[in-house]
Amino acid sequence: MTANWYLDTYGTYLRAIEQHLHALCSTAPDVAPLYRQMVWHHFAWDVNDVTSNDFDLTLINGKRSRPLMTLLVADAICGAHDRAMSAAAAVELVHNFTLVHDDVMDVSDTRRGRITVWKKWNISQAINAGDGMYTWAIRALTTIAPNKIADAVAVLMDACLATVQGQVLDIGFEERMDVTADEYLVMIYNKSGALIEGSARLGALLSTDDTATVDAYGEFAKNLGIAFQIQDDYLGVWGDEALTGKSATSDIEGKKKSFPVLIALDEATEADKATLTTIYEKDVLSKADVQTVLDILDKVDAKERTHQLTNEFYEKSLAALNSVPTGDKNHDGLLGLANFLIKRDY
Repeated sequence: MTANWYLDTYGTYLRAIEQHLHALCSTAPDVAPLYRQMVWHHFAWDVNDVTSNDFDLTLINGKRSRPLMTLLVADAICGAHDRAMSAAAAVELVHNFTLVHDDVMDVSDTRRGRITVWKKWNISQAINAGDGMYTWAIRALTTIAPNKIADAVAVLMDACLATVQGQVLDIGFEERMDVTADEYLVMIYNKSGALIEGSARLGALLSTDDTATVDAYGEFAKNLGIAFQIQDDYLGVWGDEALTGKSATSDIEGKKKSFPVLIALDEATEADKATLTTIYEKDVLSKADVQTVLDILDKVDAKERTHQLTNEFYEKSLAALNSVPTGDKNHDGLLGLANFLIKRDY
């Protein structure tokens, strides 16, 4: 499914998210102008524009899938997504806070085809930029219905803590050659799935008092988030660089223990396992090393196996969506988003 389909289908939501996000960030006191420059750069906004009400959706830096999830769940329950708009902005701010810090940890020069904040300025200022986004995320939640604030903050903070722990696991995996598939699933749920689950829970929490409904949408998003990350693993090995905005083999070059590599470490011949171990012990991988890894992945049919695991969790997400007990349950938007997230090519 293409970017054009995504923008055509969800453009109204995406524009509203961008407007709210931009307006929220514009309320920060301009004590340190560099702070706004960094945030605006990261979001690909015009630094000279502090009052924009219109955005070219083709220039938006990212898919905004998490806040979109929040709004679509609210619409599915009660047909009124506006009540969840501040929570949607909070989710996106938290997500981007993690991206800015992640770029520092991964020493990434570019993200989505743009120079990263730390590379353009420095590591210390990038940490400041991310911390500010995190703070504004919490601030955004103070504008929702007063009786929902405590629960909403708890949902978002739980997702934040899970994301941090998932990142800790992911970095730790880089030093190990004995990571299991079960450990991998725990890692990707925490690193990616938890915030997507939290996005759905926030949309439900602000639209109903029925806990079973909130839990069902949370379970839907949890499994979809895991499928989403497995698809990211696929794109990190076999993606089109022109579409993803990063090296087509970035995960191999970064020696990530993504699912395709775990298949090879578990099922390849002893000789190929030894070769993988030797390659992954290097500080920097050559083009020949990357090609050797790709050849070994082909031998164990890692591409198809990755697709199969994606579909397994996608089916679990659909089952959870079908179990939602209350509300309007207009799921066309959520089904379209779910389908897009596991079939996307960027």
